[in-house]
Amino acid sequence: MMIKVIVYAYSQGMFSCRQMEKALEENIHFMWLSGGNRPDHRTINRFRSDKLKGLIKDVFTEILILLAELGHVKLEDYFVDGTKIEANANRVSGQAKMVINGHEKSPKMVSR
Repeated sequence: MMIKVIVYAYSQGMFSCRQMEKALEENIHFMWLSGGNRPDHRTINRFRSDKLKGLIKDVFTEILILLAELGHVKLEDYFVDGTKIEANANRVSGQAKMVINGHEKSPKMVSR
């Protein structure tokens, strides 16, 4: 049951154990996969780190092979997006960039 839930969560872009726990309570797909069981985030994390530590790559490989044999996926076109985009969330880093580019005088140090 745990493998089904974790593999489905990964396929949906969900990697957080807390998100998986919430999905098991709210999402009908997760409820069906788990058979109504609702393990908490610690149980999911413990299973993932203890039982699946070296096996998750093999599990995904086997699932991919099975899906290819059934004709659900084609392995001819496979692309990986390696785009890296710089985050712009921190006001201080934006100010530092302005100082580097010479748009603003460097901030003065204030001692207390």
